[in-house]
Amino acid sequence: MIYKSDRESKGMQDVLEVKHTDLAARLGTLYTKHGKVEVPAFIPVIHPVRQEIPIDIIKHMGFDLVITNAYITMKNYGKEVNKSIHEIINFDKAVMTDSGGYQVLEYGDLDVDHEEVARFEEMMKSDIAVPLDKPTGFAIDREKAVDHVKKTLDAAEATIKMVSNDDIIWVGPIQGGRYLDLVRYSAKRLDELGYQMFALGSPTEIMESYEFKTLAEMIIAAKSAIPINKPLHLFGAGNPLTIPLAVALGCDTFDSASYILYAKDDRYMLPNGTINIRELAYLPCNCLVCSKYKASELISLERRDRIVEIAKHNLYIIKREVDAVKQAIIDGRLWEYVIQKSLSHPKLMKANEVLIENREYLEEGTPLYKDKAIYLMSSIDQFRPEVSRFRRVVLSMSSRSDILLLIPEPDDHPLYSNERYNRIRSMLNHDVKIAYYSPFLGIVPEELSDLYPAAHHLTSSIRFKPDDFPTFKDTFFEYTKRFKKVIVVADEFMKNFIKSNALDSLIVLNDYDEITLCL
Repeated sequence: MIYKSDRESKGMQDVLEVKHTDLAARLGTLYTKHGKVEVPAFIPVIHPVRQEIPIDIIKHMGFDLVITNAYITMKNYGKEVNKSIHEIINFDKAVMTDSGGYQVLEYGDLDVDHEEVARFEEMMKSDIAVPLDKPTGFAIDREKAVDHVKKTLDAAEATIKMVSNDDIIWVGPIQGGRYLDLVRYSAKRLDELGYQMFALGSPTEIMESYEFKTLAEMIIAAKSAIPINKPLHLFGAGNPLTIPLAVALGCDTFDSASYILYAKDDRYMLPNGTINIRELAYLPCNCLVCSKYKASELISLERRDRIVEIAKHNLYIIKREVDAVKQAIIDGRLWEYVIQKSLSHPKLMKANEVLIENREYLEEGTPLYKDKAIYLMSSIDQFRPEVSRFRRVVLSMSSRSDILLLIPEPDDHPLYSNERYNRIRSMLNHDVKIAYYSPFLGIVPEELSDLYPAAHHLTSSIRFKPDDFPTFKDTFFEYTKRFKKVIVVADEFMKNFIKSNALDSLIVLNDYDEITLCL
């Protein structure tokens, strides 16, 4: 699918081409005047004056878009710079410029205004530019948050009215922090002003505190207020832990200087976190850096050389994480990947609650059918979009039968490929509806047993507890109430379910051989 923005009415190219989706993630291409950028994309932060990793290395690693700071560039090169930002940092691909909002968060108000910064970004010929904003921060009280949102929106409105370079993709900075209503209001207003891309601000402190659930709620709040065709950037997201979750919730790009900042603290990135390099006896990575050194050799390097080498490794880890997420989108396995990654940290597991609470939102980007079977391994998988959608389809179907026969889920899918089902069906008339039950899928009627994902899933053969599956209870009662007689061949899960819900009206069988005695 191709999402085209309103800027095309001005004869300008601003196209987001989406090739694959899964959950709220999009794999596709963002077009800029300096070339195409595949999204989702990590955007390395480049210092315009003191860049410690040569820009050529970053380019050769496969990064087609970098971000640098317009305010710092202005302070070092002057307001009347006669070079493009590409010439200044020696990068011939796409460059995004941040206005200096992070410096506002760190040091207070700057000695420039939004107009000066915007003119400077135009003069430097940025590909993607962010107006000067007033970051909300994490610990700020609501009154100050409201003030920061207002100041950001005032500057954003003035900026979008004054800029003349239509080749630049201007990014609306969404503020509001942990106040989700302010995030939604900010995003909605920026869309009304005509911004073609958005950036969720103020998450750095939240991520440093590992408040991943709050971050997830902020992303959902922002996405709910902007059109689907407009990309969303996430500021300050450079921890490999956050990338799968952020992408799954709808972030298309994200930037960070974490690769170099961590290196300065001797922090070596792992796929599931970081560790001080001095704690490592081995380097658990096969990147070019880790293939070159032993752990002891990397530790013994001079500080400056060690920083550069660790920073290069950290970039490899981030890029590998992004590539893994992209492949998961293509494979239709992003849910599995996000849940697997959440096991890396207790607070990341807490963020799974946001996936559960917003499963209908996640359904929008989840394909109706996938080439591969889904995995149903733990109770959280009852909430994955494909499964929730299937239960809803089942409950929307009517039945002319008065009798329902429920059997345990067979090993073979769909039902008509199962020998035992065919034998039972041949003995019964068609006034009896046959369905199987599943802790995850709920009730699967025979006529829907070849529908995705009923016929395209693999389930763990472990003992599940009915109390862990509230969706099963809801589906069971809603579906069975339409029948006058319900007969159940009960396995251990169903026996426990019947016992805990006092279902005396059911005819419960312990064996398939008893079916004909009841009909």
